[in-house]
Amino acid sequence: MYDKIFISYAKEDLAFAEKLYNYLEENGFKPWIDKKGILPGQNWDFVIKKALREANYIILLLSDTSVQKRGYVQREFKIALDYVEEKLEDDIYIIPLKINNCEVPEKLSRFQWIEYDESLTSFELILRSLNLQRKKYIEYEKKQIAAKETFAYDEYDNQYEYGNSTKFVIQTKHIQFKDESNTNLLELNSIIRGKQAEFVSNGRKVFHEITGELISLDFESQNWIFEISYTPNFISKSIVSINENSYVYAGGAHGNGFIRGLNYHLNPLFEISLADLFDYDDHNKVLDFISKYCYEELRKIHNEWLPSDEEEMQNQTPDTLFWEGSLKPEWENFNTFFIKRNGIEIIFNTYSVSAYAFGVQTVVISNDKLLACLTKPEKFLSFMNKLQ
Repeated sequence: MYDKIFISYAKEDLAFAEKLYNYLEENGFKPWIDKKGILPGQNWDFVIKKALREANYIILLLSDTSVQKRGYVQREFKIALDYVEEKLEDDIYIIPLKINNCEVPEKLSRFQWIEYDESLTSFELILRSLNLQRKKYIEYEKKQIAAKETFAYDEYDNQYEYGNSTKFVIQTKHIQFKDESNTNLLELNSIIRGKQAEFVSNGRKVFHEITGELISLDFESQNWIFEISYTPNFISKSIVSINENSYVYAGGAHGNGFIRGLNYHLNPLFEISLADLFDYDDHNKVLDFISKYCYEELRKIHNEWLPSDEEEMQNQTPDTLFWEGSLKPEWENFNTFFIKRNGIEIIFNTYSVSAYAFGVQTVVISNDKLLACLTKPEKFLSFMNKLQ
């Protein structure tokens, strides 16, 4: 518990990342690097962002390569900085580790960094920080459970395997809340189990004939993989936000992943849509704001991914840069989202706004920004109070 570590590094620093990975694994943690965590055929962008979201800690390897390199390493830095806003001021979440004589980026300067030396002293300092924060998490959880201000849960992993030369593998991971006296949580447990069971059933159907026999492939293929996980994204006394991550590889050039936010109100239990958070009279204003804000944020990512000259940037519009209508101010374009303590995180899955190579993107909008565009804020303020 509280042992997942995401290691962000430039590919030129892989040897060092593997050295750190082995050290952390030997000391009881579960580190993650893309070299070891991504299987052939998997959507690497999807898997990396899933690992980032599920990590309890993020170690950023700073080198003269990584701090100057445009592209995915910088994007990982940005995602980490977004996620740290959900933490307490004294939480240890981002640990920058200087592995050579480089400048620490200004955006990371507020975090105490460690400078690597040839001895294991720097690794030991990291381990001490991780153990300190893990102890804090565990003690906090015990207090919260005792006070019943939040809810304890168990995690369950299952795997089903079929076939011989080409295997068909279904992997599931889900949470179940422990408090059997809370009917709302029992209902939520049933919803999660039901969604997982449906995924498993649909997965089996893909590689079975109606006779019940396995399909026969007339081509060579890597193992087919069907994965789904349900993990907590945010929990308060009144709101639960769950991360549903699914991934399917069934032959072909690559697999496909999908992220969905399952957001629920407790006491009584019902699912929350994005529109539910705002007064009906403010819907058009909110949608216009969300549409424009998401476009500007995605535009920044796009122009980092595919640099454009000044003239091209001036001519960019939502419908020329992204799929036509994909950022139009309509609820269906933004209804895949997570609730966070300080805002909402809107998910744009693969193919939802652009080509496969653009990957999964997220846009975080703070509650303060949303509040500023409302003329009737009472409903949203009531929701914000439930996040405490």
